[in-house]
Amino acid sequence: MKRKPKSNANEEINNLTWEWFVSARAKNIPISGPIIQTKARQIAEQMSVTEFKASNGWLESFKNRHNIVWHQICGESNSVDVKNVDEWKVKVKLIIEGYEPKNIYNGDETGLFFRALPSKTLSVKSEECKGGKLSKERLTVFLCANMEGEFEKPLVIGKAQKPRCFKNVDPTKFPIIWRANNKAWMTGSIMEDWLHTFNNKLKKQNRRVILFLDNATCHPHLNLSNVHLAWLPANTTSLTQPMDQGIIYSIKVNYRKMVLQSLLASMDSIKSVNELSNKINVLDAIYWLNKSVNLIKPDTVKKCFIKAGFNLVLDQPTDAINDNDNDFKLLCSTINEKVDSDEYVNIDKHLCTNDTDIIADTTVKPCTSIDVEQSSSEDETDNVPLHGNDIKTYKNALHEIKRLEMFALDQNNENELLESILNLKNLVEKKMASQITKQKTLDEFWSKI
Repeated sequence: MKRKPKSNANEEINNLTWEWFVSARAKNIPISGPIIQTKARQIAEQMSVTEFKASNGWLESFKNRHNIVWHQICGESNSVDVKNVDEWKVKVKLIIEGYEPKNIYNGDETGLFFRALPSKTLSVKSEECKGGKLSKERLTVFLCANMEGEFEKPLVIGKAQKPRCFKNVDPTKFPIIWRANNKAWMTGSIMEDWLHTFNNKLKKQNRRVILFLDNATCHPHLNLSNVHLAWLPANTTSLTQPMDQGIIYSIKVNYRKMVLQSLLASMDSIKSVNELSNKINVLDAIYWLNKSVNLIKPDTVKKCFIKAGFNLVLDQPTDAINDNDNDFKLLCSTINEKVDSDEYVNIDKHLCTNDTDIIADTTVKPCTSIDVEQSSSEDETDNVPLHGNDIKTYKNALHEIKRLEMFALDQNNENELLESILNLKNLVEKKMASQITKQKTLDEFWSKI
C-alpha cells in the first residue's frame, strides 16, 4: 500500500479532527486544547502517520484556520467594617478563654451547585454562546467543626424529600443529615432541630462547648444546657468566620475535583453536555460531599480559626491554606487550559442559603412515592455483562461498577453496600482522570478508555 504524502496526510488529519470537533460542539460538550490534540494524535495513529505530533503550534494553526476562540458558556448573564473586625479579634480571645480547642466550634451554611461544570470551552466565533445552562440544581450545606479539625455530620438540604435516586435507601443511614424544603434553604426550624440534637450529643459526653454563628435570621437564639451560642458581629464574617477563611473553599475544591474526575471518566461515552451534568445525582453529591469533608486536614481547620482571630496563643503565625489545590488546578487545565479554577470553586459562593418567608417540611418522612425533583435520568447500562477477562480497561470496570450500583439501589436499605460501591466508583474515576492529566495517557485517552 502506497504511503500518503506527508502534506496530504496532515490535511486529512486536520479535516477529520475538524469533523470530530464540530460533532462534539453540536452536543455542547466542553472541548479544550489538550483534548483536541489528543484526538488528532489518535487519528494520526490510526492512519499510521508517526511523524505527526499535534504540537502547540499545530493547535494554534488549527484554531486560527477554523476560526476557533474561547467562549464562556453562558448562563445568566456588604462591605466589611475593618474597625469592628479589629475590635472583635481582641474581644474573641476573652470570649473563648477557658475553652479547650476541641470545645470551640464554628458553623456556617454554603450553597452548592452540585452538578456545575467548568464554564469555559473552545467554540467557533460565529457560534452563539448558549452552551449548557449553569446547573440550577442546588443544595444548601451546613458545616460545623471545632478548632481541632473535628467535623460534625454535614447537614444537607435539598428540594425533594425523597429524590428518585433515594429509592430503596434509608436516608437516616446516610453519612450526612438530609432535610428538604421547596427552596433547599436553611430555616429556623431545621436549625433549631440540629442545635437540640447537637446539644443532646454533648450532654451525653458531659461536654460544654461554645458555637460561633453569624446573625442569619435562620439561626435561632436558644438557651441550651451544653452549647453556648456566640454571635459574630454583622458585616464582618468574611474575615471573622473560620469557615470563610478557607474551610468551605477547601471542601469545594475536593468536591469539584470529584466532579471533574467523573466528567473525564464519562466524556467519551456521553451524547451532550447536559448528559454529563445529569449523570451526577443527589446520591453522588452526598457521598462526594462527605468524602470532601473527610479529606480536610485538621491543621487546615486550625489555621482557618487562627486566621479569623481565634488565637489561643497571641500572634500565632499561619501558613498558606492549600489542600489539594495544585491537583485541582491540573484537573481544571486538563478540561480546559483557560478555566479559572478559583472561579469554578466559587461559582456558588454568594448563593442564598436562607429566607425568613420559607415554609418548610423539616423532617425526613417515609414516602409512598418518589419525588422526581433533583433526580437525574437513570444511567443507561448495557444489560449484557462482561466476563472477568473482558474487563481490560478502566472504562470496562466503571461500566460494571455502575451495574453494581444499580443492583445496590434495587436492594432495600443496603446503605453499607451502596457506600462501598460508590467509593470504588470514585476511585476508578480518579484513576481515569489521573491518566488523562498525563500527556502520555492523553494521547491514548480516546482509544483506550
